Amino acid sequence: MAAGTQKSAGVPVVDGVARIPGFVNCYTYSEGGETFLIDTGISRKAKSIVRAFKGSNVPMARVGKILLTHWHADHMGGAAYLVENFHLPLACHVDDAPFVDGRVKDPTPLLLRLFMRIHHAPVTTSLKDGDRVGPLLVVHTPGHTPGEVVYYHPTRKILFSGDALVERKGQLTMPAVRFANSLERAVKSLSRIRELDVEVLLPGHGVPVKGNFAALLDDLIKRAPAEFLGRASGGDRGLDKDSHAAV
Repeated sequence: MAAGTQKSAGVPVVDGVARIPGFVNCYTYSEGGETFLIDTGISRKAKSIVRAFKGSNVPMARVGKILLTHWHADHMGGAAYLVENFHLPLACHVDDAPFVDGRVKDPTPLLLRLFMRIHHAPVTTSLKDGDRVGPLLVVHTPGHTPGEVVYYHPTRKILFSGDALVERKGQLTMPAVRFANSLERAVKSLSRIRELDVEVLLPGHGVPVKGNFAALLDDLIKRAPAEFLGRASGGDRGLDKDSHAAV
């Protein structure tokens, strides 16, 4: 079935793709009779997602999978509510799954955990680089977290980038250095993304980017060593595996 023949929940971006905006963008992608929900925001956003589906007259039962780009609470926080109340299967990269389902203790500071009301959720599918979820290709882009991934539609040249790549004031950038698990890996992952032929970028933060993606990413790759690696020093070049921050 061609994309665009099925309605997606949220604010339309391109055929078959809609955005549920907020501090973190959540997206829906519909194709072939199935809808995928990419990221879920903080826990309080779960009900906003449900309202977006109702407002678009799209049943939650149409969601085949929730796809997390990474484990941080501002991206996975709403998953527990959606899994519990609508029995939706949840997928993320195998390296982030222990943080999502609680097998590994959440290292987020207590006050931040309380503010974000972090709830863990069972992971149905642990993904690896190169896996396919419906029409979407899983591309492992570690650095922000060990299991950060982007979801790429090779035919339609659409990229859901999570926090591997975000938009700010018309430029592409990465989240603040203090939130990276490994800045070196995060910067290296930009080159992996550059290998993809992208026409529509759907970032975790900021606004969607249509057109001129390659030039914008080339600009970020050029300035990233000084802007990110050069800004950090010593232990600030990336957090160790027990020091992740939920942002």
